[in-house]
Amino acid sequence: MSTSAMVSWAITVVREFEAAGRRIPDSVIPLLPMVDVVLWAKEQPWPLQVDALRKRFSLSRATAYCWSNALLDLHDPAAARRRVPKAQVLRGSMYRALRDALRHTAGGGAA
Repeated sequence: MSTSAMVSWAITVVREFEAAGRRIPDSVIPLLPMVDVVLWAKEQPWPLQVDALRKRFSLSRATAYCWSNALLDLHDPAAARRRVPKAQVLRGSMYRALRDALRHTAGGGAA
């Protein structure tokens, strides 16, 4: 999967959680590719600065430009969905998996 597709996927995941009125748990963020980048980018002033990406994630200039272009979808949810055609299927299954993991964690132990 290309970096642009992964960023679009991460944008879609973040938006789905926001639409459900949920926050992605901090313990789960490292397990989801590029979600930490998307969450960080959402907090930054727009337009996102390539140098800020480079500094925060220790990227080369070329990689920072690629990520920057992919993160433009952050303000165009329809574009992110177009790049991830199976987002509708992924959305429900991922949400259920994360919900079940949280219930398991909140329950305090292994089944």
